[in-house]
Amino acid sequence: MDKSALSHWWRKMELRNGGPILPRAPLDGDREADVVIVGAGYTGLWIALELLREAPETDVVVLDAKVAGYGASGRNGGAVIAQLNGSRDYWVRRGGGPDGAIRMERAVQGAVEEVGAAVEREGIDCGYGKNGVLMVARTPLEQHRFRQGIEEDRAYGFGPEDSRYLDRDEVNERINVAGALGARFSAHCASVDGGALARGLAEAVEKHGGAVYEGTPVFRISPHKAVTASGTVHAKYVIRATEAYTESMDGQHGQIVPVHTSMLATEVLDDAIIEQLRWNGHEALLAEHPFLHLQFTADNRITIGGDDPQIPYRWRSAPNPDAPASPKAYEHYRRELVKLFPCLEGVQIADSWQGVFGTNRNWAPSVGLNVATGMGHAGGYVGEGLAAANLAGRTMRDLILGRDSELTGLPWTNVTARRWEPEPLRWIGAGLIWAARAVGDRNEVRTGKSSTLVGLANRAAGFTGHLG
Repeated sequence: MDKSALSHWWRKMELRNGGPILPRAPLDGDREADVVIVGAGYTGLWIALELLREAPETDVVVLDAKVAGYGASGRNGGAVIAQLNGSRDYWVRRGGGPDGAIRMERAVQGAVEEVGAAVEREGIDCGYGKNGVLMVARTPLEQHRFRQGIEEDRAYGFGPEDSRYLDRDEVNERINVAGALGARFSAHCASVDGGALARGLAEAVEKHGGAVYEGTPVFRISPHKAVTASGTVHAKYVIRATEAYTESMDGQHGQIVPVHTSMLATEVLDDAIIEQLRWNGHEALLAEHPFLHLQFTADNRITIGGDDPQIPYRWRSAPNPDAPASPKAYEHYRRELVKLFPCLEGVQIADSWQGVFGTNRNWAPSVGLNVATGMGHAGGYVGEGLAAANLAGRTMRDLILGRDSELTGLPWTNVTARRWEPEPLRWIGAGLIWAARAVGDRNEVRTGKSSTLVGLANRAAGFTGHLG
Protein backbone atom coordinates (compact mmCIF):
# COMPACT_ATOMS: atom_id res chain seq x y z
CA MET A 1 0.00 0.00 0.00
CA ASP A 2 1.36 3.40 -1.02
CA LYS A 3 0.23 5.41 1.98
CA SER A 4 1.26 8.70 0.35
CA ALA A 5 -1.62 8.12 -2.11
CA LEU A 6 -4.16 8.03 0.72
CA SER A 7 -4.40 11.82 1.09
CA HIS A 8 -2.54 15.10 1.26
CA TRP A 9 -2.43 14.67 5.05
CA TRP A 10 -0.53 11.39 4.68
CA ARG A 11 1.99 12.96 2.31
CA LYS A 12 2.59 15.78 4.80
CA MET A 13 3.20 13.28 7.61
CA GLU A 14 5.67 11.33 5.51
CA LEU A 15 7.55 14.50 4.61
CA ARG A 16 7.77 15.45 8.27
CA ASN A 17 8.80 11.90 9.11
CA GLY A 18 11.58 11.95 6.52
CA GLY A 19 10.25 8.79 4.88
CA PRO A 20 7.40 6.29 4.90
CA ILE A 21 5.41 5.79 8.08
CA LEU A 22 6.12 2.23 9.12
CA PRO A 23 3.09 0.17 10.20
CA ARG A 24 2.79 -1.20 13.69
CA ALA A 25 3.22 -4.93 14.24
CA PRO A 26 0.21 -7.14 13.52
CA LEU A 27 -1.46 -9.41 16.04
CA ASP A 28 0.58 -12.59 16.43
CA GLY A 29 -1.44 -15.33 18.10
CA ASP A 30 -4.41 -15.46 20.44
CA ARG A 31 -4.79 -12.82 23.10
CA GLU A 32 -7.00 -11.99 26.08
CA ALA A 33 -8.30 -8.48 26.74
CA ASP A 34 -11.04 -6.62 28.57
CA VAL A 35 -12.11 -4.71 25.47
CA VAL A 36 -11.27 -5.35 21.83
CA ILE A 37 -12.10 -2.60 19.33
CA VAL A 38 -12.21 -3.37 15.63
CA GLY A 39 -11.17 -0.33 13.60
CA ALA A 40 -8.41 2.20 14.32
CA GLY A 41 -10.17 5.27 12.95
CA TYR A 42 -11.39 8.16 15.06
CA THR A 43 -14.20 6.16 16.66
CA GLY A 44 -12.13 3.21 17.76
CA LEU A 45 -9.25 5.38 18.93
CA TRP A 46 -11.45 7.78 20.89
CA ILE A 47 -13.17 4.84 22.62
CA ALA A 48 -9.82 3.31 23.54
CA LEU A 49 -8.32 6.59 24.74
CA GLU A 50 -11.33 7.57 26.85
CA LEU A 51 -11.49 4.13 28.47
CA LEU A 52 -7.80 4.17 29.29
CA ARG A 53 -7.95 7.66 30.76
CA GLU A 54 -10.95 6.89 32.98
CA ALA A 55 -10.08 3.27 33.83
CA PRO A 56 -6.32 2.83 33.24
CA GLU A 57 -6.41 -0.74 34.50
CA THR A 58 -8.53 -1.76 31.49
CA ASP A 59 -6.76 -3.98 28.97
CA VAL A 60 -7.74 -2.43 25.62
CA VAL A 61 -6.81 -3.86 22.21
CA VAL A 62 -7.41 -2.05 18.90
CA LEU A 63 -7.22 -4.00 15.62
CA ASP A 64 -7.05 -2.53 12.13
CA ALA A 65 -6.88 -4.24 8.74
CA LYS A 66 -4.54 -1.57 7.37
CA VAL A 67 -3.10 1.21 9.52
CA ALA A 68 -4.54 3.65 12.05
CA GLY A 69 -6.24 6.46 10.15
CA TYR A 70 -6.38 4.53 6.88
CA GLY A 71 -10.06 5.25 6.13
CA ALA A 72 -12.08 8.44 6.37
CA SER A 73 -10.13 9.49 9.47
CA GLY A 74 -7.02 10.08 7.34
CA ARG A 75 -8.71 11.42 4.21
CA ASN A 76 -11.34 13.93 5.35
CA GLY A 77 -11.63 17.69 4.92
CA GLY A 78 -10.58 18.45 8.48
CA ALA A 79 -13.73 20.23 9.74
CA VAL A 80 -14.54 19.34 13.36
CA ILE A 81 -18.07 20.63 12.96
CA ALA A 82 -20.93 20.45 15.45
CA GLN A 83 -23.25 18.83 12.94
CA LEU A 84 -24.93 15.46 13.01
CA ASN A 85 -26.94 13.70 10.37
CA GLY A 86 -30.62 13.46 11.23
CA SER A 87 -32.91 16.50 11.51
CA ARG A 88 -34.15 17.90 14.80
CA ASP A 89 -37.50 16.27 14.06
CA TYR A 90 -35.70 12.93 13.72
CA TRP A 91 -33.96 13.30 17.08
CA VAL A 92 -37.21 14.48 18.71
CA ARG A 93 -38.83 11.24 17.54
CA ARG A 94 -35.85 9.15 18.67
CA GLY A 95 -36.48 9.95 22.30
CA GLY A 96 -36.87 12.69 24.85
CA GLY A 97 -38.90 15.06 22.66
CA PRO A 98 -37.50 18.52 21.93
CA ASP A 99 -35.31 18.32 25.04
CA GLY A 100 -33.65 15.18 23.67
CA ALA A 101 -32.87 16.91 20.37
CA ILE A 102 -31.44 19.92 22.21
CA ARG A 103 -29.27 17.70 24.44
CA MET A 104 -28.04 15.84 21.35
CA GLU A 105 -27.09 19.11 19.65
CA ARG A 106 -25.42 20.57 22.73
CA ALA A 107 -23.46 17.35 23.16
CA VAL A 108 -22.01 17.48 19.65
CA GLN A 109 -21.22 21.18 20.13
CA GLY A 110 -19.32 20.25 23.27
CA ALA A 111 -17.42 17.59 21.33
CA VAL A 112 -15.70 20.33 19.31
CA GLU A 113 -14.24 21.67 22.56
CA GLU A 114 -13.45 18.15 23.80
CA VAL A 115 -11.37 17.43 20.69
CA GLY A 116 -9.38 20.63 21.28
CA ALA A 117 -8.83 19.80 24.94
CA ALA A 118 -7.60 16.29 24.06
CA VAL A 119 -5.30 17.59 21.34
CA GLU A 120 -3.68 19.97 23.85
CA ARG A 121 -3.57 17.41 26.67
CA GLU A 122 -2.02 14.66 24.52
CA GLY A 123 0.33 16.97 22.62
CA ILE A 124 -1.09 16.09 19.19
CA ASP A 125 0.34 18.38 16.50
CA CYS A 126 -2.62 18.58 14.10
CA GLY A 127 -3.13 22.34 13.70
CA TYR A 128 -6.35 22.48 15.73
CA GLY A 129 -7.95 25.91 15.41
CA LYS A 130 -11.49 26.74 16.56
CA ASN A 131 -12.34 29.24 13.86
CA GLY A 132 -16.01 28.50 13.18
CA VAL A 133 -17.77 27.63 9.93
CA LEU A 134 -19.48 29.70 7.24
CA MET A 135 -22.30 28.08 5.26
CA VAL A 136 -22.48 30.42 2.30
CA ALA A 137 -25.69 31.15 0.37
CA ARG A 138 -25.30 31.79 -3.35
CA THR A 139 -28.98 31.78 -4.33
CA PRO A 140 -32.07 33.50 -2.85
CA LEU A 141 -33.46 30.05 -2.02
CA GLU A 142 -30.36 29.23 0.03
CA GLN A 143 -30.64 32.62 1.75
CA HIS A 144 -34.23 31.84 2.68
CA ARG A 145 -33.33 28.40 4.02
CA PHE A 146 -30.49 29.73 6.16
CA ARG A 147 -32.70 32.47 7.60
CA GLN A 148 -35.34 29.87 8.37
CA GLY A 149 -32.67 27.77 10.04
CA ILE A 150 -31.68 30.68 12.28
CA GLU A 151 -35.34 31.19 13.25
CA GLU A 152 -35.60 27.50 14.15
CA ASP A 153 -32.40 27.77 16.18
CA ARG A 154 -33.95 30.56 18.22
CA ALA A 155 -37.16 28.55 18.72
CA TYR A 156 -35.04 25.72 20.18
CA GLY A 157 -33.22 28.09 22.52
CA PHE A 158 -29.97 28.53 20.58
CA GLY A 159 -28.69 32.10 20.60
CA PRO A 160 -26.47 34.33 18.44
CA GLU A 161 -23.43 32.77 20.08
CA ASP A 162 -24.49 29.47 18.44
CA SER A 163 -25.52 30.71 15.00
CA ARG A 164 -26.22 33.96 13.20
CA TYR A 165 -26.96 35.18 9.72
CA LEU A 166 -24.36 37.31 7.91
CA ASP A 167 -25.35 39.56 5.02
CA ARG A 168 -23.35 39.92 1.81
CA ASP A 169 -21.04 42.62 3.17
CA GLU A 170 -20.36 40.72 6.38
CA VAL A 171 -19.46 37.60 4.40
CA ASN A 172 -17.11 39.51 2.11
CA GLU A 173 -15.37 41.05 5.12
CA ARG A 174 -14.50 37.52 6.23
CA ILE A 175 -13.96 35.70 2.91
CA ASN A 176 -13.98 36.99 -0.67
CA VAL A 177 -16.41 34.38 -2.03
CA ALA A 178 -17.73 35.08 -5.51
CA GLY A 179 -21.52 35.24 -5.68
CA ALA A 180 -22.09 35.14 -1.92
CA LEU A 181 -25.46 36.62 -0.95
CA GLY A 182 -25.16 35.80 2.74
CA ALA A 183 -24.16 33.02 5.11
CA ARG A 184 -24.99 31.17 8.29
CA PHE A 185 -22.09 31.39 10.74
CA SER A 186 -21.53 29.00 13.62
CA ALA A 187 -18.67 29.25 16.07
CA HIS A 188 -18.98 25.52 16.86
CA CYS A 189 -16.38 24.27 14.40
CA ALA A 190 -12.62 23.75 14.35
CA SER A 191 -10.19 22.86 11.57
CA VAL A 192 -7.49 20.20 11.82
CA ASP A 193 -5.09 18.11 9.80
CA GLY A 194 -7.24 14.98 9.87
CA GLY A 195 -4.43 12.49 9.27
CA ALA A 196 -2.21 13.94 11.98
CA LEU A 197 -5.13 13.81 14.42
CA ALA A 198 -5.73 10.11 13.70
CA ARG A 199 -2.09 9.13 14.01
CA GLY A 200 -1.72 11.25 17.14
CA LEU A 201 -4.68 9.51 18.75
CA ALA A 202 -3.14 6.11 18.03
CA GLU A 203 0.08 7.21 19.73
CA ALA A 204 -1.92 8.55 22.70
CA VAL A 205 -3.71 5.19 23.07
CA GLU A 206 -0.35 3.43 23.24
CA LYS A 207 1.02 6.01 25.66
CA HIS A 208 -1.88 5.27 28.00
CA GLY A 209 -1.23 1.53 27.85
CA GLY A 210 -3.46 0.36 25.00
CA ALA A 211 -2.32 -2.04 22.27
CA VAL A 212 -2.80 -1.09 18.59
CA TYR A 213 -2.25 -3.86 16.03
CA GLU A 214 -2.09 -2.85 12.36
CA GLY A 215 -2.20 -5.10 9.31
CA THR A 216 -4.66 -7.33 11.15
CA PRO A 217 -7.95 -7.79 9.25
CA VAL A 218 -10.80 -9.05 11.40
CA PHE A 219 -13.00 -11.39 9.37
CA ARG A 220 -15.57 -12.22 12.05
CA ILE A 221 -16.85 -10.81 15.33
CA SER A 222 -19.12 -12.60 17.79
CA PRO A 223 -19.81 -12.37 21.53
CA HIS A 224 -16.43 -12.11 23.29
CA LYS A 225 -14.39 -12.84 20.13
CA ALA A 226 -12.69 -10.93 17.32
CA VAL A 227 -11.28 -13.49 14.88
CA THR A 228 -8.34 -12.75 12.58
CA ALA A 229 -6.14 -14.96 10.39
CA SER A 230 -3.28 -14.55 12.85
CA GLY A 231 -5.16 -15.07 16.10
CA THR A 232 -8.31 -14.47 18.09
CA VAL A 233 -8.77 -11.78 20.71
CA HIS A 234 -11.05 -12.96 23.52
CA ALA A 235 -12.63 -10.09 25.45
CA LYS A 236 -15.57 -9.20 27.63
CA TYR A 237 -16.53 -6.49 25.16
CA VAL A 238 -16.19 -6.52 21.36
CA ILE A 239 -16.78 -3.12 19.76
CA ARG A 240 -17.36 -2.62 16.04
CA ALA A 241 -15.90 0.71 14.88
CA THR A 242 -15.31 -0.11 11.23
CA GLU A 243 -17.59 2.50 9.60
CA ALA A 244 -17.46 2.23 5.79
CA TYR A 245 -15.46 -1.02 5.94
CA THR A 246 -18.01 -2.92 8.04
CA GLU A 247 -19.05 -5.19 5.18
CA SER A 248 -15.55 -6.70 5.06
CA MET A 249 -16.52 -8.87 8.05
CA ASP A 250 -18.65 -12.00 7.88
CA GLY A 251 -22.22 -11.46 9.02
CA GLN A 252 -22.07 -7.65 8.86
CA HIS A 253 -23.48 -7.18 5.36
CA GLY A 254 -25.95 -4.33 5.06
CA GLN A 255 -25.17 -2.79 8.46
CA ILE A 256 -23.25 0.21 7.13
CA VAL A 257 -22.50 0.92 3.48
CA PRO A 258 -19.73 3.08 1.99
CA VAL A 259 -20.36 6.34 0.15
CA HIS A 260 -17.53 7.62 -2.05
CA THR A 261 -15.92 11.05 -1.96
CA SER A 262 -12.91 12.79 -3.46
CA MET A 263 -10.82 15.80 -2.48
CA LEU A 264 -8.23 18.21 -3.86
CA ALA A 265 -5.56 20.30 -2.14
CA THR A 266 -3.91 23.29 -3.78
CA GLU A 267 -0.28 24.22 -3.77
CA VAL A 268 0.86 26.67 -1.09
CA LEU A 269 -0.70 30.03 -1.97
CA ASP A 270 1.43 33.14 -2.36
CA ASP A 271 0.89 36.34 -0.38
CA ALA A 272 -0.83 38.18 -3.24
CA ILE A 273 -3.52 35.50 -3.58
CA ILE A 274 -3.96 35.21 0.19
CA GLU A 275 -4.57 38.96 0.30
CA GLN A 276 -7.26 38.65 -2.38
CA LEU A 277 -8.96 35.78 -0.52
CA ARG A 278 -9.34 37.80 2.70
CA TRP A 279 -9.75 34.44 4.47
CA ASN A 280 -7.91 35.67 7.57
CA GLY A 281 -10.12 33.84 10.07
CA HIS A 282 -9.46 30.41 8.52
CA GLU A 283 -13.11 29.45 9.03
CA ALA A 284 -14.29 26.22 7.46
CA LEU A 285 -16.50 26.91 4.44
CA LEU A 286 -19.56 25.01 3.22
CA ALA A 287 -21.49 25.64 0.01
CA GLU A 288 -24.51 24.01 -1.64
CA HIS A 289 -25.65 23.23 -5.18
CA PRO A 290 -23.45 21.27 -5.37
CA PHE A 291 -22.50 20.55 -1.76
CA LEU A 292 -18.86 21.49 -1.12
CA HIS A 293 -16.65 21.71 1.96
CA LEU A 294 -13.45 23.73 2.01
CA GLN A 295 -10.65 24.51 4.43
CA PHE A 296 -7.94 27.17 4.33
CA THR A 297 -5.20 25.15 5.98
CA ALA A 298 -2.62 26.31 8.48
CA ASP A 299 0.08 25.92 5.79
CA ASN A 300 -1.82 28.21 3.36
CA ARG A 301 -3.47 25.73 1.03
CA ILE A 302 -7.13 25.27 0.21
CA THR A 303 -8.75 21.85 0.28
CA ILE A 304 -12.07 21.15 -1.41
CA GLY A 305 -14.33 18.12 -1.59
CA GLY A 306 -17.98 17.16 -1.40
CA ASP A 307 -20.64 15.53 -3.52
CA ASP A 308 -19.04 13.21 -6.04
CA PRO A 309 -20.22 14.00 -9.60
CA GLN A 310 -20.54 10.27 -10.23
CA ILE A 311 -22.82 7.83 -8.41
CA PRO A 312 -21.19 7.59 -4.95
CA TYR A 313 -22.08 3.94 -4.34
CA ARG A 314 -20.47 0.98 -6.09
CA TRP A 315 -21.70 -2.53 -6.67
CA ARG A 316 -21.49 -4.74 -3.56
CA SER A 317 -20.20 -1.83 -1.45
CA ALA A 318 -16.78 -1.76 -3.11
CA PRO A 319 -14.56 0.88 -1.45
CA ASN A 320 -12.71 3.57 -3.34
CA PRO A 321 -9.18 2.73 -4.48
CA ASP A 322 -6.11 4.25 -2.86
CA ALA A 323 -5.64 6.61 -5.79
CA PRO A 324 -5.99 10.22 -6.92
CA ALA A 325 -9.44 11.59 -7.71
CA SER A 326 -10.92 10.39 -10.98
CA PRO A 327 -10.53 12.80 -13.93
CA LYS A 328 -14.24 13.66 -13.75
CA ALA A 329 -14.12 14.37 -10.00
CA TYR A 330 -10.86 16.31 -10.37
CA GLU A 331 -12.32 18.60 -13.02
CA HIS A 332 -15.56 19.01 -11.08
CA TYR A 333 -13.85 20.20 -7.89
CA ARG A 334 -11.30 22.28 -9.78
CA ARG A 335 -14.12 24.07 -11.61
CA GLU A 336 -16.12 24.65 -8.40
CA LEU A 337 -13.03 25.96 -6.61
CA VAL A 338 -12.45 28.62 -9.27
CA LYS A 339 -16.17 29.46 -9.32
CA LEU A 340 -15.97 30.26 -5.61
CA PHE A 341 -12.57 31.98 -5.85
CA PRO A 342 -11.78 33.28 -9.37
CA CYS A 343 -8.34 34.43 -8.17
CA LEU A 344 -7.34 30.75 -7.99
CA GLU A 345 -7.66 30.23 -11.75
CA GLY A 346 -3.91 29.70 -12.24
CA VAL A 347 -3.19 27.94 -8.95
CA GLN A 348 -1.92 24.37 -9.23
CA ILE A 349 -3.47 21.36 -7.50
CA ALA A 350 -0.80 19.66 -5.39
CA ASP A 351 -2.76 16.56 -4.34
CA SER A 352 -6.01 14.76 -4.98
CA TRP A 353 -7.36 11.62 -3.36
CA GLN A 354 -10.40 9.42 -2.92
CA GLY A 355 -12.15 8.48 0.28
CA VAL A 356 -15.24 6.81 1.65
CA PHE A 357 -17.59 7.38 4.57
CA GLY A 358 -20.20 5.11 6.13
CA THR A 359 -23.94 5.41 6.60
CA ASN A 360 -26.60 3.40 8.39
CA ARG A 361 -29.92 2.71 6.62
CA ASN A 362 -31.59 5.51 8.61
CA TRP A 363 -28.81 7.96 7.65
CA ALA A 364 -28.12 8.81 11.29
CA PRO A 365 -25.27 7.75 13.59
CA SER A 366 -25.70 5.61 16.66
CA VAL A 367 -23.82 4.13 19.61
CA GLY A 368 -24.91 0.92 21.26
CA LEU A 369 -23.81 -1.83 23.64
CA ASN A 370 -25.51 -5.12 24.49
CA VAL A 371 -24.23 -5.82 27.98
CA ALA A 372 -25.42 -9.42 27.86
CA THR A 373 -23.41 -10.33 24.76
CA GLY A 374 -20.66 -7.73 25.13
CA MET A 375 -21.21 -6.64 21.51
CA GLY A 376 -21.10 -2.91 20.78
CA HIS A 377 -21.07 -0.58 17.80
CA ALA A 378 -20.55 3.08 17.02
CA GLY A 379 -20.58 4.99 13.74
CA GLY A 380 -22.64 5.84 10.67
CA TYR A 381 -21.69 9.53 10.67
CA VAL A 382 -22.43 10.17 6.97
CA GLY A 383 -19.23 12.17 6.59
CA GLU A 384 -19.60 14.23 9.78
CA GLY A 385 -17.45 12.19 12.10
CA LEU A 386 -14.69 14.42 13.43
CA ALA A 387 -16.73 15.79 16.33
CA ALA A 388 -19.30 12.99 16.49
CA ALA A 389 -16.65 10.26 16.85
CA ASN A 390 -15.29 11.96 19.95
CA LEU A 391 -18.80 12.07 21.40
CA ALA A 392 -19.26 8.41 20.47
CA GLY A 393 -16.01 7.52 22.20
CA ARG A 394 -17.09 9.11 25.46
CA THR A 395 -20.58 7.62 25.20
CA MET A 396 -19.22 4.11 24.64
CA ARG A 397 -16.78 4.61 27.51
CA ASP A 398 -19.70 5.25 29.86
CA LEU A 399 -21.68 2.31 28.48
CA ILE A 400 -18.75 -0.07 29.01
CA LEU A 401 -18.07 1.27 32.50
CA GLY A 402 -21.75 0.87 33.40
CA ARG A 403 -22.39 4.55 34.00
CA ASP A 404 -25.88 6.02 33.84
CA SER A 405 -24.68 9.37 32.53
CA GLU A 406 -25.93 12.31 30.52
CA LEU A 407 -24.14 10.82 27.51
CA THR A 408 -25.72 7.38 27.76
CA GLY A 409 -29.12 9.09 27.93
CA LEU A 410 -28.70 10.80 24.55
CA PRO A 411 -31.22 9.74 21.88
CA TRP A 412 -28.58 8.15 19.64
CA THR A 413 -27.81 5.48 22.26
CA ASN A 414 -28.80 1.88 21.54
CA VAL A 415 -30.63 2.71 18.30
CA THR A 416 -30.77 -0.16 15.82
CA ALA A 417 -31.28 0.66 12.15
CA ARG A 418 -32.59 -1.95 9.75
CA ARG A 419 -30.11 -3.36 7.26
CA TRP A 420 -29.66 -2.01 3.78
CA GLU A 421 -31.45 -3.73 0.92
CA PRO A 422 -29.59 -6.61 -0.77
CA GLU A 423 -28.03 -6.29 -4.20
CA PRO A 424 -29.04 -5.50 -6.88
CA LEU A 425 -31.76 -3.40 -5.21
CA ARG A 426 -29.18 -1.42 -3.26
CA TRP A 427 -27.13 -0.50 -6.32
CA ILE A 428 -30.16 0.29 -8.50
CA GLY A 429 -31.79 2.36 -5.77
CA ALA A 430 -28.60 4.33 -5.10
CA GLY A 431 -28.29 5.21 -8.79
CA LEU A 432 -31.91 6.32 -9.13
CA ILE A 433 -31.88 8.36 -5.93
CA TRP A 434 -28.60 10.06 -6.80
CA ALA A 435 -29.81 10.90 -10.31
CA ALA A 436 -33.06 12.34 -8.92
CA ARG A 437 -31.19 14.49 -6.40
CA ALA A 438 -28.82 15.79 -9.10
CA VAL A 439 -31.71 16.78 -11.37
CA GLY A 440 -33.57 18.33 -8.45
CA ASP A 441 -30.52 20.35 -7.38
CA ARG A 442 -30.13 21.72 -10.90
CA ASN A 443 -33.81 22.62 -10.99
CA GLU A 444 -33.51 24.52 -7.71
CA VAL A 445 -30.62 26.58 -9.09
CA ARG A 446 -32.54 27.24 -12.33
CA THR A 447 -35.95 28.07 -10.83
CA GLY A 448 -35.05 29.41 -7.39
CA LYS A 449 -37.72 27.17 -5.88
CA SER A 450 -37.55 24.07 -3.69
CA SER A 451 -37.51 20.89 -5.75
CA THR A 452 -40.15 18.24 -5.11
CA LEU A 453 -37.78 15.77 -6.72
CA VAL A 454 -35.11 16.38 -4.06
CA GLY A 455 -37.68 15.83 -1.32
CA LEU A 456 -38.91 12.60 -2.87
CA ALA A 457 -35.35 11.32 -3.33
CA ASN A 458 -34.48 12.15 0.27
CA ARG A 459 -37.56 10.34 1.57
CA ALA A 460 -36.82 7.31 -0.59
CA ALA A 461 -33.25 7.23 0.77
CA GLY A 462 -34.42 7.75 4.36
CA PHE A 463 -32.44 10.98 4.67
CA THR A 464 -34.04 13.55 7.00
CA GLY A 465 -31.50 16.38 7.17
CA HIS A 466 -28.89 17.64 9.62
CA LEU A 467 -28.75 18.56 13.28
CA GLY A 468 -26.71 21.71 13.90
